[in-house]
Amino acid sequence: MSTFQPPPSYTAQQLAALYPSALELRQVQVIFRHGERTQVSSRFQNAGVPPFWPYCNVASRFTAAVLGPGNTWDTLSFQRRIETFAKNGEAILGAGPGAVVDGVCTPGELTDRGRETTLALGTRLRKLYVDQLRFLSPSLGHQNEYYLRATPVVRALESVQQVFIGLYPTPFRDPSAFPIIHTRSPAEENLFPNEPNCRRFAQLGRAFAKAAAEKWNDSPEMEYLQQKIGKWLPPGERLKVDGHPRLSGVYDSVNTTLAHGPQTRLPDEFYEDEVRRILNDINVDEWFRGYKESFEFRRLGLGSLLEDVKTRIVDVTKGESDIKLALMGCHDTTIAGLLATLGSFDGQWPPFTSSIAIETFRTKNHRQSFWQKIVGGNKDDGWYVRMRYNEKPMVIAGCRKEGKHLQGDQTLCTMAAFKETIEKIAPKDWAKECHANLDVTGLPKVEEVE
Repeated sequence: MSTFQPPPSYTAQQLAALYPSALELRQVQVIFRHGERTQVSSRFQNAGVPPFWPYCNVASRFTAAVLGPGNTWDTLSFQRRIETFAKNGEAILGAGPGAVVDGVCTPGELTDRGRETTLALGTRLRKLYVDQLRFLSPSLGHQNEYYLRATPVVRALESVQQVFIGLYPTPFRDPSAFPIIHTRSPAEENLFPNEPNCRRFAQLGRAFAKAAAEKWNDSPEMEYLQQKIGKWLPPGERLKVDGHPRLSGVYDSVNTTLAHGPQTRLPDEFYEDEVRRILNDINVDEWFRGYKESFEFRRLGLGSLLEDVKTRIVDVTKGESDIKLALMGCHDTTIAGLLATLGSFDGQWPPFTSSIAIETFRTKNHRQSFWQKIVGGNKDDGWYVRMRYNEKPMVIAGCRKEGKHLQGDQTLCTMAAFKETIEKIAPKDWAKECHANLDVTGLPKVEEVE
């Protein structure tokens, strides 16, 4: 599945079961993969996939902020066209099927389809949290009440914008109040597993990738793929985890082409159920096995992001934050990595526009006893945290045991159990830990998610 197909809106009965009347929603943080995009690099032209895809009509509608005469700010509307060069070096326009030169996408760009699905995600969030639960205000509130963030990758930023517009369309926003979207430098980014800027995490990633290649390259499953789709590889190449292209690149081509129109489709063999199942299983093993087996991999990969999520929750419980909503645009490796880190991963590569909603609840009319007030009772009592992945409540491994969740519902973690889970994973000094253990080679010892 390359595109997430959301279920219908919750019925009144489903809503009552998901949001018990005894609990009051206090905060929701939504972490989501960007929408559908083009391939990050051109592949399989020999199989009929054009190098330029005609799915980015935003290219005819760009608007830039510019400094005008008299030091006044103005806007410049412009149209983008892609330029490339022919075999003889002559400059030519990059054209999609049918010689289309307008609305042509760049590699890895959010497409019109990606904008549609992220807009739809925002619309679903509005339906749930504004219309049905009456949790969020119908009109956008003060900037202190929401938090927006995206990775430095443009498609993630544009996806945040689309989700935000779906949640708060223009009539429900003050045009003079600009929303703030936070971003970080690549060296400090934690909204994805930051392999380029964490040497130890990169080292571990290479070890797991090497192990996947040794496990799968000569397997019956890889031979099956070779027989089905190997004829479209470059001359002299065979399908391998670490081949050219890498198997993850092949899978990316399958998912990106499947998410779009017939003008950019691969041959039918690429989409056969067994081919896609094997591609999923091998790539999931290469990319996400580390989260299941290595404490250090979990810690360096997404521990810092989970600590940020926990901090926003704790600040609300203490009355130190007014944030009711957080929207964070990220990537497939973020979504699957978070699920695997928390012991909730189903082994399926996250489709485009997949989302994780982390909801914080408070028991209604919660009162401490007289004795608890005197001795300073546990301030976490009466608070619960739940994670929903693509609309489905998930069980966090650290909250599975009796006493660590709301009685009768394992998906509602006690605040104490949730904090304990995250505090085990969160690095004390991520930058320092990224340079530790570099003399330790090979696979780390197996420490599965608790």
